Amino acid sequence: MLTRQTVVWCARETTYGTDPAMTSTNALLAWDVDLKLNGETLLRQPLRDTLSPIAHIVGMKDVELTFKTEWKGVGAAPGTAANIATFELDRLLSGCSFNTGTLNSTSITYALLSNDSSLNSLSFYVHFGDSNSGNRHKVVGSRGSFKLTMEAGKFGVAEWSFKGLYNSVIAATLPGLAGISSLQPPVIYNASFQIGGFSPVCSKAEIDMGVDVTRRESLNTVAGVHSFRQTARNPKLNFNADAVVESSNPFWGDWEGNVVDTFGITIGTNANNRCDISGYFEYVQPAYGDADGVRIYDCEAAIKSSAPSTGNDELTIKFW
Repeated sequence: MLTRQTVVWCARETTYGTDPAMTSTNALLAWDVDLKLNGETLLRQPLRDTLSPIAHIVGMKDVELTFKTEWKGVGAAPGTAANIATFELDRLLSGCSFNTGTLNSTSITYALLSNDSSLNSLSFYVHFGDSNSGNRHKVVGSRGSFKLTMEAGKFGVAEWSFKGLYNSVIAATLPGLAGISSLQPPVIYNASFQIGGFSPVCSKAEIDMGVDVTRRESLNTVAGVHSFRQTARNPKLNFNADAVVESSNPFWGDWEGNVVDTFGITIGTNANNRCDISGYFEYVQPAYGDADGVRIYDCEAAIKSSAPSTGNDELTIKFW
């Protein structure tokens, strides 16, 4: 099998842990695909008349899946579910603590969820092989997190990590990618990046959702794993910025004063291939750094609710 001959399919589940019967329209454009099948080794160590070990048993099993995708828009007016059907990020975001999106005629907006009963789950098929033979790994009940890297002059890259339920591996030929959009990812420039209303000179920013995915075990389920639940979120915003005097923007004053303020960035400039990301942040620890002889701030910030009385408003993602 060749590493480059890998195909990943993904679909949102209607019922947790139930394969939604995917087709090639559910394909993803992914790379750096890493599939880890986890099994607990149960040693059997009875006393015998020999030092030779006896065969172990594999206990609880689960799967970890990581991969990267481009960050790009819908490619068509997001006003209808039909236009969203092949939008890869729609499925992936909903498996990472976001809702299924709110549509209007020109945009789709994703908001965060917290109620366990409302959180979505995904199924994946990961195919290794070629058109003549190969293996198919099915991962259901998947939930996860992602990190988005945004660099000036490059397209955005999302690194996804999911945990899901194990299924037996089957032989299957490598399928096609019929549902893949031909839309190219937008290059990040003129992005209107702002922190607290200030527009810094910034070459790179990262958003890490920091979703905690916890395995729930059960005596009554296959492989002993009942489900994976999203039990906490600790999102972060990391960015660099040219150092300025405090009167221009109070980096240190906001850190010292525990100020919660807004941030925002727009990826892309063309209609139906743009994304607005906005939310609230609080500095964890600014630090001085150097970039080719220029004094910069390396800024680590926590993405927070706007106030203790609010929830699920710390980050919003809009494609338009």
